[in-house]
Amino acid sequence: MQKKKILMLMLAMVMVVSLLAGCGGQEEAAPAEEPEDTGDEVAEEPADTDEELEEIDIDIVVGFGAGGSNDLTARYMAEHMREFGINANVVNMPGGMSTEAAYYVSNQSPDANMFFWGHTGPLLFEPAAGDRGYTIDDFEPIATLASPTFVIGNRQGAPWETLDELMEYMHENPNEVTFGGQGEGNVRHYIVEKILPPDEFDYVFVGLEGGADVALNLTGGHVDVGHLSLAAAVPLHQDGDMTVMVNTQPLTERDELMPEVPNVSEYGIEDGRERHPIALWAVQGTDQALKDRISNAIAEIAEMPELQESFKDMGVVAHYLNAEETWDFYMDVNDTMVPDYLEWVEQLD
Repeated sequence: MQKKKILMLMLAMVMVVSLLAGCGGQEEAAPAEEPEDTGDEVAEEPADTDEELEEIDIDIVVGFGAGGSNDLTARYMAEHMREFGINANVVNMPGGMSTEAAYYVSNQSPDANMFFWGHTGPLLFEPAAGDRGYTIDDFEPIATLASPTFVIGNRQGAPWETLDELMEYMHENPNEVTFGGQGEGNVRHYIVEKILPPDEFDYVFVGLEGGADVALNLTGGHVDVGHLSLAAAVPLHQDGDMTVMVNTQPLTERDELMPEVPNVSEYGIEDGRERHPIALWAVQGTDQALKDRISNAIAEIAEMPELQESFKDMGVVAHYLNAEETWDFYMDVNDTMVPDYLEWVEQLD
């Protein structure tokens, strides 16, 4: 009995010591939780979030009239920007193949919150061809979002259906084919001659006033072949008023809108791809935080199914490039295409 009492007493002492140790551990752990209870870091998060979501107004200047692919892509982008607290007002300023709009924006103050929605035509090819009052160095890239698809198609009833057949017909029937282009002496004319070099093929080139004019002349039978946007060509193709032969999209081979139509690269004509993706550009010196905020918004917008579907219906590929990628793309075009373009312009003169 004595031994049992001693054992019971020892067990009781062990339990008391354990309980005291446990209580001591809890008391020591309590101060470790105090930094979490202070809330200093947590209090800063809502402040940052509120600042990011603060609404801001900007202007996006488009160098073409309302209703075209340049205008509509900007408007779809602006519509989705509102979800990120960016109220974008699209301003149409047509003239000079978009050079008037680029010149206007380049002369704005960096804090004017005005941006240019433009491609390589007004930013690289036009300034290289002559003094436009600005260069690409007056701008800073925000992001690329849209790559319009252009096509070459032929009139209804033409005695050829494919590009190969057209080339063969031109060889056998010199100067019988009339080609309707979007203007004369510009980068679109340059692309046509990359696909159909005039020293290899004899045809008559007619500079028209744009894609809509090309479509009218094709359906009216005034030209045999034409260069126009895929969006403008689709209804004519579906109605049998013209046949689309190739697309010149630089970022993809086939366009989802007309997947059966081959890319010019499939004929081995890499120089015929129209490297004119549309990007948003800021004036030099624009606030970096604002540029980053807009670029990040565009990155998310590019992944939205609604925007992708809207772009697809226009024959436009939704493709995001950040500021650095956009600049690298444009500089590659500047180094690889612009010198050849200038030689081509000199030959025209």
